[in-house]
Amino acid sequence: MLQRNSDYDYQVPEAPNGPAAGKWQPPTVDLLEMARILRRRWKVVAAAPLALIALALIYVLAVPTLYTATSTVLVDPRRANVVDTSQTVLSNFGTDDATIESQTLLIQSVALLQRVVERLKLTTDPEFIPTPGLLDPIKRLFSSRGSSDGASPEDAAKARSVEILQRRMKVTRQGTTFLVDINVSSEEPRKAALIANAIADGYFEEQVRAKYDATRIAANWLNSQIETLKSRVVASEQAVQDFRSSNNLAVSQGVTVNDQQITDLNNKLIAARVQTAEARAKFDQVQELAKSGGDPGGINAAITSDMITKLRTQYADIAKNEADLSSKYGPRHPLVANVRAQLQDTQRLINEEIRRILDSTRHDYDVARSREASLQQSLDQLQGVSSLSGQAQVRLHELQREAEANRTLYESYLARYKETSAQESLEMPDSRVVTRASIPIRPSSPKTMLILGLALMLGLGSGSILGFLFDYLDRRIKTLEQAEAISGVPALAAVPLIGIRELAARAKRGREELGRYDPRTARLLPPLLQPPLMRYAIDEPGTFFAEAIRSVRLALQRTMRIQPVKIVLVTSALDNEGKTTLAANLALSLATLGIKTLLIDGDLRNPQLTRAICPHADAGLLEVATGQTPPEQAILLDRSSGLSILPSPPVKNTDVITELMFSERIVDLLDHLRQRYELIIIDSPPLVPLVDGRALAELADSIVLALAWDRTPQEVVSHTISLLAPVHNRILGTVLTCVDLSRLRFYDYYRSSAYLKPYGTAGLTPGAAE
Repeated sequence: MLQRNSDYDYQVPEAPNGPAAGKWQPPTVDLLEMARILRRRWKVVAAAPLALIALALIYVLAVPTLYTATSTVLVDPRRANVVDTSQTVLSNFGTDDATIESQTLLIQSVALLQRVVERLKLTTDPEFIPTPGLLDPIKRLFSSRGSSDGASPEDAAKARSVEILQRRMKVTRQGTTFLVDINVSSEEPRKAALIANAIADGYFEEQVRAKYDATRIAANWLNSQIETLKSRVVASEQAVQDFRSSNNLAVSQGVTVNDQQITDLNNKLIAARVQTAEARAKFDQVQELAKSGGDPGGINAAITSDMITKLRTQYADIAKNEADLSSKYGPRHPLVANVRAQLQDTQRLINEEIRRILDSTRHDYDVARSREASLQQSLDQLQGVSSLSGQAQVRLHELQREAEANRTLYESYLARYKETSAQESLEMPDSRVVTRASIPIRPSSPKTMLILGLALMLGLGSGSILGFLFDYLDRRIKTLEQAEAISGVPALAAVPLIGIRELAARAKRGREELGRYDPRTARLLPPLLQPPLMRYAIDEPGTFFAEAIRSVRLALQRTMRIQPVKIVLVTSALDNEGKTTLAANLALSLATLGIKTLLIDGDLRNPQLTRAICPHADAGLLEVATGQTPPEQAILLDRSSGLSILPSPPVKNTDVITELMFSERIVDLLDHLRQRYELIIIDSPPLVPLVDGRALAELADSIVLALAWDRTPQEVVSHTISLLAPVHNRILGTVLTCVDLSRLRFYDYYRSSAYLKPYGTAGLTPGAAE
């Protein structure tokens, strides 16, 4: 007797314990999986670069071709001045980065570009006249002011031309050098070079004009200041003279006469003191000789006296002559007496000369003392006068300093004025042209290869990102591993998709049989008239389709050896997921093994199995369950395989269907059929939209859940498993249906056609069939 599984308590599986359950595994990057994602999303990956390349081509063809001319300018702050001056009025600017950047902005200034526009008459050039665009009305809506803002038409046209020129030009500095490039783009190469050179010339003229204006303003200001300073100098010098006259402070050689006299007397007094000291020293020496009785001829004055030296020489000659005469004539000879008289006279003269020198020493000492005293007295008198005029001299010095300061400032301003006046006509720019712009021979914009290359790289990058994003957001079941991980039950097999051409070829075989078929005598369609998919596993046993069915059959047989299994429910989460095809082929595969098998169409609301193989059946599951028809009369037999089939003809009263699945009649019927058949396969209604399938699941011994490959969302699978929670232990596993083996290699290579190709090729062509 079958019992509903709701009579038993459902045990929720416990979470795994142990270190492996709580150990966090760091995320890893699977390069092979990333390559598979890009392969299976190749359409998305390829669509992005193709779209961007198309847009890039449209842009390249739409934008005008531009030629860029470059004029290179050297900002040279070390330029030599024409006038030999130490400093100009507007000095050469510095060499720091801020200054060089300021010069680059000056080249792009509106004032400079306006002069270029006027000189080249760009306001009449069609290239520099704005053309109306499709977005102009929208721009005017969001514009805060009008286009002309009250300006004249000429000024408005000039402003628009300047705006276009600013967009067409680019001023850049070459690294950290003093070189600045002026790049101008135009549709005509000659015009681009002409404008670039005109901007460089205008920049030089702007520098000269700025310096000239600054120099002229400085010269005018200096001229006005010079007159004021001149009158100030005259007044200060006159004040000095008046103060000297009123205070009797005569000046000689830059100092007052009194100060000069004091200086002179001081110098003379010092010299007089030196002379007095020398005379005193000589006098003291003479006095010492006089007291000691020494020879006065030994004093320094006597020794250095020329007269004494001559007399002593004469004395020596006479003494020599006396000696000669004495030796010749004897001491008493008159000549000898005469010579002795001369010798005595000479000695007398020497003594008199020495006495005169001694008297002269005393006299010199007295004169030196008198002169020193006189100079000291005069100096004391002049110092007394100087102390009285000290305050006046302090004021005089103050007036002199003020007059000197005014005179220095006046002379400085006068010299600066002359230099500035000379510079007005000699100002030179601080920059020079290194390379004048030449006519370009190749277009600079648009850069076709660069744009296409960037579009390709950006497209590949964005396409790859979109591919990863689409794959991440794609929550449909793709592999058996996904199905097993989400459902928590084993994944049994992947039933491949059969190509449309293969199905069409098999359908043609039944045309001859169609003429011999009589629906009045045969309620079950002949095998050739049945849909090819319904018997594909036994008609084509060497295909991957049949291999997948045998894999499900093997899992079922393994379960039957372990525990008694009589009723197998084949169901799905949603409609059109291939459960009917799976149930039919599984039942046929079991029947070919000699197992007495019954296939029941349990989907009373949408009996696809009945419409496919016995559309003319007049009795079925409902009639047998309600007792209207005996089971033997309603069950059909497929003689080619030995499979018994209990159809379900369409029923109009759906209320009866729902109540039947929850009544004891269906339980009694299944108990009766259990006694007659070894295995019963039930094609169940989908579980999510209908409750009928859930009711049948509680009556089944084993459940096979069909999931449509690349169609069934993961959330639906999780919800379906939660709906089967009361009978979770009866779920045999899941089966992926409608699997495109050619695409499966991008998800699971080892179950794809690439891996299985050596073993067969049937059914591998692309198509759609369920």
